[in-house]
Amino acid sequence: MAEKVMVTRQAISREPDGSFNESYCTWCYTDGDYVYKSKDTLLDFLLSHSPNPGNLSDEERRNQYDSYLSELDHWK
Repeated sequence: MAEKVMVTRQAISREPDGSFNESYCTWCYTDGDYVYKSKDTLLDFLLSHSPNPGNLSDEERRNQYDSYLSELDHWK
């Protein structure tokens, strides 16, 4: 199960009417639309822009991110 992460209100996505959508961050879902149209595009972005303190291989990191993302309704 993914850990819950505390985020600021600015990081929580919003619907077109301005209401919060706490299921997604603003970088993934903005104004009622998903920013990334495919999971592979998002995974590529995460691999190229996220730190790798454990020096995991790209395949291990991709699998780890994929596991987290697969828990979100949009990517099930």
